[in-house]
Amino acid sequence: MNVSRNALAAVIVLLIVAPMALAQNAPKLYRWVGPDGKAHYSDDIPPEALNQARQELSNTGVTLKQVDRAQTVEERAAADAKAAADAKVAEAIANAKNSDTVLLASYPSEAELKRAYDQRIALQDETLKGTRIGMESQHESLSTMLIAASNLELSGKPVTTDLAAQITTTHAQMLEQQQSQMQQEAQAANLRQESAATMTRYRSLRAAAEAERAAPAKPPQSTQAAPPTPPNG
Repeated sequence: MNVSRNALAAVIVLLIVAPMALAQNAPKLYRWVGPDGKAHYSDDIPPEALNQARQELSNTGVTLKQVDRAQTVEERAAADAKAAADAKVAEAIANAKNSDTVLLASYPSEAELKRAYDQRIALQDETLKGTRIGMESQHESLSTMLIAASNLELSGKPVTTDLAAQITTTHAQMLEQQQSQMQQEAQAANLRQESAATMTRYRSLRAAAEAERAAPAKPPQSTQAAPPTPPNG
């Protein structure tokens, strides 16, 4: 009897797939270790063992699947926190690499980087200088009004409503300006620290780039086969 190649191939596939399908549909046996430390076997999982680590076995005892123990609420929270922290670290590393690339590309030389920071620092200093001048002007104005109010009281005259309102308003403005001055001074100090740190980082990156350029190029690996060894004699 002649059998075509297609029919023969179909029989072979059936012989291979059929046992696998039967094994998948065969009754399973579950194995888990209870709180007492003893191993338990059953064809059904009791509710109290659903969160336990277990093995799914075939009817011949072959391990089909390993199921880990369910995590507690605290373990899940810790795992989520670790994943979030790892993601932040990875993002910070990627951002740092991007910042290094941008830094080198934006400033071809150390002098240009210094010039850029010097301009920012000078602008910050001018802003702070203007705030201090405004503070001195308001201080003089408040002193003048307080002297006027004091003279009125010494002469037995009441302080006018307008003068009292001006004193209150000027005093409030001075407090706001004082707070602004403190913030600007902190910003100026942070900018100088940033300038020094960025300059140090820039020098390190430039040195690494120059060292990489100066390093001798590695010869390409040959893909050709070695010549055959001549026979002896």
